[in-house]
Amino acid sequence: MSNRPVTWTCHVCGKRRPDRKISVRSTAMTFPGGMSAQQNVRYCNDDPVCAEKSKTFSFFEGTN
Repeated sequence: MSNRPVTWTCHVCGKRRPDRKISVRSTAMTFPGGMSAQQNVRYCNDDPVCAEKSKTFSFFEGTN
């Protein structure tokens, strides 16, 4: 097993962060035509700007 610390990339700002400074916001989405899914957005939990932007972040255009 590796001794390297676990890091993640923030989906909002793109910074590489240690595990303890990343949270995940899960959001239900509905696509045109009625198909639904859930997206999981990683964000910096120590940055209020990232936390706020994660509320409206989407990997897909035209979803809500």
